[in-house]
Amino acid sequence: MDEEETYSLTSTIRNHEYFGHRRYHAYHAGEYFMPNDEEEQERLDLMHHLFLLSYDEKLYSAPIPKNIGRTLDVGCGTGIWAIDFADAHPTAKVIGTDLSAIQPGYIPENLQFEVDDAEEDWQYNHLFEFIHIRGMGGSIKDWPRLLQQAYDNLVPGGWIELVEFDAWASTDDNSLPESSAYNQFQTLLGEASELFGKPVNVARDFRGFVETAGFENIGEDNRKIPLSPWPTDKKQRKLGNYMQMAMSESLEPYALALFTKMLNWDNIMIQALLAGARNDLKNMDYHIYTVL
Repeated sequence: MDEEETYSLTSTIRNHEYFGHRRYHAYHAGEYFMPNDEEEQERLDLMHHLFLLSYDEKLYSAPIPKNIGRTLDVGCGTGIWAIDFADAHPTAKVIGTDLSAIQPGYIPENLQFEVDDAEEDWQYNHLFEFIHIRGMGGSIKDWPRLLQQAYDNLVPGGWIELVEFDAWASTDDNSLPESSAYNQFQTLLGEASELFGKPVNVARDFRGFVETAGFENIGEDNRKIPLSPWPTDKKQRKLGNYMQMAMSESLEPYALALFTKMLNWDNIMIQALLAGARNDLKNMDYHIYTVL
């Protein structure tokens, strides 16, 4: 973006709103239902390490060259992926965008952060060679439009990478009861996010979205990720340990604003359900996993 088109990080953009005991973004307030406070930032950084662990410490899977040029990280959160990518690719010029100005001030010279809404019209004055979108389920109202804008802002031969956990826990042995608190949580989360207009269960639709946008040479690398350390395999059990921690910390930020505003639940009802869901994540008889 040109300088005059880029939102400066003024005090207005750095303002926050509060709901319950959690802090939320004020820029385009209400467009994103997750908090942006320190607790959430720690959770996002934990999720970054989980993504790396899930994909053998790789920052990306796309076959991009080491000397990649302009790169865009959409919905960069704390900026941790963009920072790691910029460090690993000194020839790249990296832009990370997010609704919240929660990124650190000390960053690589080839990286800049911008407060921006990815669902608005993109107004960059150059094309990108690589666009990275990770963990944006529940953040986007119109995925086909977003991916069309991404397609239109890539150089010929450029790459896009979408990384997303399926927001639905499954089992291969039907060990998670339908009446369990965790199953109630994920069912209500899906319903509430649909009412909000930004569904969390979108990963399964990505292939159709990118095909419709015009992308070619589409690859998929789907992996089962346990939500608790129930597997006997050492690597999967390690993943499950981290995922159990991450999911326990994710329940409240996902539920608090959505369940209150969309389902008219009060905090006592929410916390009771979340306590049950956390107990279910500790139950090793429930062989639950998600797909990344």
